[in-house]
Amino acid sequence: MSKKVASNLFILCLCISSFAVLAQSQTVSSTSNLVVNITQIKFTLAPGASKTFNLPKVANPIRIEISKPSTNGGVQTPSELMWALVNWDAGTGGSNQITWIGTSSNGGSLGSNSAQGSIIADIYGGSTSTVIASLSVSDAATGTLQVSQSSTTTTLNGSYVVRIYY
Repeated sequence: MSKKVASNLFILCLCISSFAVLAQSQTVSSTSNLVVNITQIKFTLAPGASKTFNLPKVANPIRIEISKPSTNGGVQTPSELMWALVNWDAGTGGSNQITWIGTSSNGGSLGSNSAQGSIIADIYGGSTSTVIASLSVSDAATGTLQVSQSSTTTTLNGSYVVRIYY
């Protein structure tokens, strides 16, 4: 092999290895400042009853997961879960409004705010016209949400687990 070909091959190898190092050095992540607080609330609701809870006063989005585990040993159709990502604009200079993206048990989602409505997400039973329970805004000014169990579509008490991540 000639010196010129060997020299060009050497330069090509150096360039390829430099590009590989450059590509690898651009992916950086840090989890050193990650702190998550979790609040869990368990309760039982009779048909027509509701349970209120307050959002934490934080300046970042709040994730809420709600499950209604079956007590009959079966599987709820479409599911037993609803969840939401909410933001409460509270405090001095805030609008005292709540905005959200809510996902119901059938996978349907809704983004809105407390100036436009109050229903965040629903748990359905059997079909999407049968609402078993709802997550809604109770009082936007105080950052209060509520879980309500339907009085027209349920006859048994329901058990609920609410997890709040902030």
